[in-house]
Amino acid sequence: MGQVLKKENITVVTGTYQDRQTGQQKNRYRTIGELVTMQGDDGSVYQFGELWGPHGVTKFNAYEQQEQGQQPAPQQQPTQGGCQQPPAQQPQQQYAQQPPQAPQGHPGGGYGTGHR
Repeated sequence: MGQVLKKENITVVTGTYQDRQTGQQKNRYRTIGELVTMQGDDGSVYQFGELWGPHGVTKFNAYEQQEQGQQPAPQQQPTQGGCQQPPAQQPQQQYAQQPPQAPQGHPGGGYGTGHR
């Protein structure tokens, strides 16, 4: 099945506020998705995630960027959400492509319900 190496939140700055104790200007963040890094049974490392938005959940895979002149992989269409994904890039290293595994323990109990 594979092992989760790391889960990371994807956040954006939505504004600023002034800290009452220090008086410093600080950023206000909103979590809009997550990025999961996994290691497959064969030792390969791969990443995938999802973005949560007002129109649903958009799942994605992350690949290492290719150098100029290499042939990109065919474009994959998103299955949900209203966001067009850029063409998928194949990894330069010899990582075996693994199908994404559903992250466990998502806050809010399911995909797309953990909007914060």
